[in-house]
Amino acid sequence: MSMWNRLGRRMASLATVIGTGVALPFVAGATPAHAAPVLDVAKFHTGDFARGETGVYRFQLSNRSTSDPTTGTVTLTDTLPQGLTVQGTLSQASWECDLSTTSITCTNSSVVGPFESYPIIELTVNVAADAPCTVTNTVTVSGGGSPADSYSDPTTITGGDCDDDDNGNGGGGSILPVNLNGVLPFFNNISTNSNINSPQARNSNRQELGLNAP
Repeated sequence: MSMWNRLGRRMASLATVIGTGVALPFVAGATPAHAAPVLDVAKFHTGDFARGETGVYRFQLSNRSTSDPTTGTVTLTDTLPQGLTVQGTLSQASWECDLSTTSITCTNSSVVGPFESYPIIELTVNVAADAPCTVTNTVTVSGGGSPADSYSDPTTITGGDCDDDDNGNGGGGSILPVNLNGVLPFFNNISTNSNINSPQARNSNRQELGLNAP
């Protein structure tokens, strides 16, 4: 075999290898590794919740993928913190929700495209008369062909000792166990040189405060 024939065969083999390497990632029907829906859940409320009354949380679930719709069923779960219980939910027909006293689980099999959202879910909760002054409610989502996601929403509770300046820890009095007996004098001696025309003149002011404690 001539040198040129051998060179031609090698070039043909090299072309085959390069061609195979380029073509493989784009085989018909193949899905790039990064292609997938991306679920993003947010939870929000308006204002503070009051003890003995109700409050409303809203859930917003969106697909943040730039190219891929959701696939299969999406599940949203919210387990309420201590002091809150479920009263009921309000949502569009595409959501199916199961309720218990302290949690909700909602599912949705609708296909949601890139940068689109599911209907908002509203959750009404009862606030206990002894609920903590601050609670944090966390919602999680999974399924839909997306990695799981979660969101935490801190909530301020008002009423009772939650309205104290120190948030229910004593009513704003002194935190030091001080026992004052007798008289505690305070002296404030102020010397000024305020006479511009007479630089040698001095004004003196003496203040004395006597504090009598039983």
